Amino acid sequence: MSVIDLVIDDAVVVTMDAARRVARGWIAIRDGAVAAVGEGPAPAANERIDARGGIVHPGFVSAHTHSMDAAAAGSLDVSAPFFDWLFGTYYRTVLALTPADAAQAVHRLAADAARAGITTVLDCWGVGDVGTRRADAAFAASAAAARTSGIRWILAPMVSDRLPEQWDPWLRAAERAGGFRREALVAPTETALRFAASALDAAAGRLSVFACTELPEMASDELLSGLAGLDAPGVTTHLCASDAGAAGILGPDGRGERAVARLERLGVLGPRLVGAHLSATDADDRERLASHGCGGVHCAASSMYAGSGRSALGELRESGIGIGLGLDNRSLNTPADMVAEMRHALAFDRAVGTGARRVTASDLLAHATIDAAGVVGMAELVGSLEPGKRADLVLRAASDSRSMPPEAQIVLASRPDDVQLVLVDGEPVLTR
Repeated sequence: MSVIDLVIDDAVVVTMDAARRVARGWIAIRDGAVAAVGEGPAPAANERIDARGGIVHPGFVSAHTHSMDAAAAGSLDVSAPFFDWLFGTYYRTVLALTPADAAQAVHRLAADAARAGITTVLDCWGVGDVGTRRADAAFAASAAAARTSGIRWILAPMVSDRLPEQWDPWLRAAERAGGFRREALVAPTETALRFAASALDAAAGRLSVFACTELPEMASDELLSGLAGLDAPGVTTHLCASDAGAAGILGPDGRGERAVARLERLGVLGPRLVGAHLSATDADDRERLASHGCGGVHCAASSMYAGSGRSALGELRESGIGIGLGLDNRSLNTPADMVAEMRHALAFDRAVGTGARRVTASDLLAHATIDAAGVVGMAELVGSLEPGKRADLVLRAASDSRSMPPEAQIVLASRPDDVQLVLVDGEPVLTR
């Protein structure tokens, strides 16, 4: 092997490749990519880092995140019904953001994510008022902050063009409380599509842009079809709010239509689709999603903090849908900590899980790395440490729990201050 840029030696390298290989040796990086992983004597390199027996693993991928409600972090100290939280906490917060606030929210998430070894985030972004100068300026500021963050960022600007009349009681309650404007949540269909299409031009370097609507219930058929038709690398939405017909969505037969069946009818389902939460899906929904190669994201902590008494992870895993993990909202899940998220998912599944088999630490590490990379369409690029993939990785200090398998050490025994080095494209975004 020719001289390479960097070798991390004396490491336990958890590759998360198809064979789930663990190499007790070294990882070599050249031109921002993994050149080799091996055992025995390490190759010559321009720079060498002694891991001192620590663990190297792929950077975590948060496949569903919201940066914009950072100002509401920790505000939900009691459980609230979903729509009370959505309109009274989330939207009240983001509707008050200036462009400078929007940039700062991205900077805050990026710093917290890097400290926790998260190297890729899918950020469902929104400040309301789509089609106004405020929204345009806030998106531009957020995109600029994401591009300079160092980590891999997917901005998914949320657009909507309808509010179900069935939601009127919650909307009125939020308006009475103050700081909320229902008209800021929607825009004319043409305006929403123009905003979504123009946002794609922001993609550059490590920044990608997806198409997104907040909820299918907040989008007309025309808007959903238009978003699916954009030349975006991915499309994402939340599948968590309403049962069939509950938001006044009727199918061609005039009967209540489930969100997933509607997305299928409109040609939205496919490998590009990332469905967040999937907590309102039934067996038929999951079969449809899996048959189209859609990805799903499990957000255990936010579901638990919001008062959910049921983890959908087991049935999602059994359906064959590719599953990633997501940090979701800062107001629901304040720490940007994927290890904490994996532990929440483990406890949630074991306490109130579905499916025939309980999840393991190794399963969750996969959902936070290679599986999540597949969900966001980046499995050929990141998510495992294999030759040719980008060198997005985390070095953790050696644990006192080395009798445990390294995968279990990461999930069950690691601490935030274990993270010593985080690389993206082989470049440090965090060093300790």
